[in-house]
Amino acid sequence: MEETVCNKNFLVKNLMELVQIPSLSGKEEKIAEKVTETLKTFGYQPKIDEYYNVVAEIGSGKTILLNAHLDHVPPVGNWTIDPYSGKIVNGKVYGVGASDNKSGVAAMLEIARILSKNKPSKGKVLFLFTSREESGKTEARKILMGKIKAEAGICLDHHIDVKNRIAELIVGCRGIGNFEIEVYGKSYHSSEPEKGVNAIYRALKLVNTVQNLKPPTLQKPLKVKAVASITKINTNGWATRIPDQCKLTLNYRSLPQEKRKQAEKRILNLTKKTLKKDFKITLKTYHEGYLIPLNHPIIKIAKKSVEELKFKPKISIAKGWVDAAFFTNQLKIPTICLGPVTPGQAHVENEYENIQNLIYGTKIVLRTVLNYLQHQK
Repeated sequence: MEETVCNKNFLVKNLMELVQIPSLSGKEEKIAEKVTETLKTFGYQPKIDEYYNVVAEIGSGKTILLNAHLDHVPPVGNWTIDPYSGKIVNGKVYGVGASDNKSGVAAMLEIARILSKNKPSKGKVLFLFTSREESGKTEARKILMGKIKAEAGICLDHHIDVKNRIAELIVGCRGIGNFEIEVYGKSYHSSEPEKGVNAIYRALKLVNTVQNLKPPTLQKPLKVKAVASITKINTNGWATRIPDQCKLTLNYRSLPQEKRKQAEKRILNLTKKTLKKDFKITLKTYHEGYLIPLNHPIIKIAKKSVEELKFKPKISIAKGWVDAAFFTNQLKIPTICLGPVTPGQAHVENEYENIQNLIYGTKIVLRTVLNYLQHQK
């Protein structure tokens, strides 16, 4: 077959229809049904679970996983186009989730269509459409434990820039931890503040420390630095009372392979050094990042595939946490991010997907899948 020929009309029509189906996190039932019915028309036998994750497969043998998420964030901001219109304007499909990540869903459906007409002679392709990615609800991921198995994976949720012929190839990401820090003081009447200890003033010392922090940096094989930010601050005090308590939220973007205990120790030491005493720190959530060795076959094959289509691969580590970390760490499937997403369009008003990015992003992932299957014994 002409492996990189995609049906533009099918791709665009599908994306438009997907955008027209609201699918907020936790409300993916209708879009999951749409994906399921589409796969059935190609001869697949998809399975759908209680969280509306959809799974389908073709072929046999060593497996490559493809993944995109079905949900989207609420359409906030001042939209000038109906966020569920799927309207085409100047070569762009507009709508909430059009780029993040229904472009990936549409690309996977097109790849499924092509493979249904040209079943792989060796190897298996596993299609996984997941729910609740945007809300971070872990139960929708945990249900996949022990059920999803593959030798390598691709999450179709990263960027391509057709204009500059650049395809981003994500091989890792930073972790993310949210710390709640309670800073204590001594309450007193605000007419005599010197007789109290203002918890807000103490908390501001920590804010200043974080603001001026020189974070740890990974130099090799790719350079990336950790990031710490104070994202919330509040107290339950009165206007006429020196507060004896101030609560902070510290968001920590850890180095790719930094373990939970390492992150806890780092932030605890930082807080101790600044405040000395009278505080309580709690790690509310932590998702470890990941990093695949650059000599891993899936990276080599993806890089080759990108170059075959006359694009330049931009190998990098994602600044935010990505689902590929879950597949790599929990499911033990080394997973990269590659795909049709238009840069700068995630979680913005008047979100759009550039149709050329959709087409070429699909072609690149398809070529990567076919090259991967050809390497199987």
